[in-house]
Amino acid sequence: MKRLKRIFTGTLPLFLLLWAGMMGILWGLSGQKLKGEVQLAVQSACQNAESYYQSVWSGEATEARKLAILAGWLEHKLYPYDGVIQFRFYTADGQELARSQLANSRASLPGTGVYDWHLWLDPVLSSEEQLELAQQLQKDPELSRFFGTVGNLVSEEETDERWCDVVGVADEERQVLYPKTITYVYADQEITLVDTDSSFFDGKELTTMRFEGVNLYSALVGSSASPQKMLEQWQQLEKRVDLLYAGTDDLPSTYASASDGFTTYCFPLSDGTILVYSYSYDLASLVVEELWPTALFTLLAAIAMALFTDHRQRRAIQRERDFARAAAHELKTPLAVLRAHAEALREDIAPEKRDQYLDVVLSESDRMSALVGSLLELARTEAKGVAKKEPVELAALVREVFAPLALPLEQKHLQLQLELEEVSLSGDRARLEEAVENLASNALRHADSGGTVQVSLEKLGHRARLTVYNDGPNIPSEDLSRLWEPFYRADPSRSRDSGGTGLGLAIVWKTVEAHGGRCWAENRPVGVAFVLELPI
Repeated sequence: MKRLKRIFTGTLPLFLLLWAGMMGILWGLSGQKLKGEVQLAVQSACQNAESYYQSVWSGEATEARKLAILAGWLEHKLYPYDGVIQFRFYTADGQELARSQLANSRASLPGTGVYDWHLWLDPVLSSEEQLELAQQLQKDPELSRFFGTVGNLVSEEETDERWCDVVGVADEERQVLYPKTITYVYADQEITLVDTDSSFFDGKELTTMRFEGVNLYSALVGSSASPQKMLEQWQQLEKRVDLLYAGTDDLPSTYASASDGFTTYCFPLSDGTILVYSYSYDLASLVVEELWPTALFTLLAAIAMALFTDHRQRRAIQRERDFARAAAHELKTPLAVLRAHAEALREDIAPEKRDQYLDVVLSESDRMSALVGSLLELARTEAKGVAKKEPVELAALVREVFAPLALPLEQKHLQLQLELEEVSLSGDRARLEEAVENLASNALRHADSGGTVQVSLEKLGHRARLTVYNDGPNIPSEDLSRLWEPFYRADPSRSRDSGGTGLGLAIVWKTVEAHGGRCWAENRPVGVAFVLELPI
């Protein structure tokens, strides 16, 4: 619980703030990009609508037929952006010529291959029936295009014979059919897409027409938005255009409302006809849809980084506390010894003991001086990294380090074995020399009297490996990885008698790390080996 509290009051809010800032920037950039894409789509749709009008009106069809053709070709162009767009054409005196259809369909009679009949669904379908149709098309997009065998659009060898039957009210002059039912007939099944009991058909004569091909689309089928949401947008647009035109003789050149996401424009064409178009899309939903994978993964990454950073901080703080306690403990003993012998010297003691007491004072002072010097060296090692790089002949450096140890080795009856391959590398010679000295003194302290100290240097590809082995007692396996920690000793009982400060191996670790290498200790059948690897 304390850890969670520390995370939520420490690193996590900072990382979440940075994540929120990053997502805010991405949100703005994504919004601008999507706005630009929508504007291009709207511009393309408007150009197509104007082109359809010019093409239809310059054709040879009757005026009534022209209006049906124009209405049938005004398609929905914003479905990739979960938006809707409507077009209307008005005469100069305000009479409506044509408008976009919520559900639109074109059909081809058998043997013609031409989609010249229009199935007008908007006048006969209720909002609920429009939703049902959109849901069917969304569930099975193949239903939006039907090809039958009646007119040989596909051969009987490829599929069984099939056709589309539409029952409704026909307007022969405009070639418009108001469907009561639309049924796809296959050899083994029939699929009814539309079946309405609209009052539109009351008192009207119904006819059945058979088609070989049908193209059917609904403006309510978006890429991800629900048909219900698309229907609400469509109905809002209809209200906006109705209110814009109602009760006025002169249409404004433009009308826009950015606050609620609905935009309407109108402008006259070259022949005086007025084109009005209105569109709507949910920019926030589009941005969320585009960014949610990035937002989710980056949020998880931010939380993971916060937890990792908190863990590293706690470990660093704990290491500092352990280091401070260990340093205080190491200094406490010599200080106590110094105080005890200093107080004894103030009293009247036997002259023959005075020199003995002074020797103890000097010895403990030297111990404290060595400890303080090691502490400073460790601090410099952590702070500076590699101070300078110069060519270093590592074999020669190892010989120079072990040459002055001939007398201590002889006193302990130790045998020194050097197997050194000539290796050159780039590094800080002074710090590498100190690291080798620390390994040498560590081996000298822990080797058994009459034993052996072996030093080998070999080149392994692009790395140099230095191994210092002594045949002293093995180290418990759980202690091997901790030997490089400041003041850590695998055998605490020998901490003061060994003569070390407890920082030698820690300095070795920091030096090797600063040079881009690694080091470890491993038990041998007899004795322990300390291994350094440095990049050449």
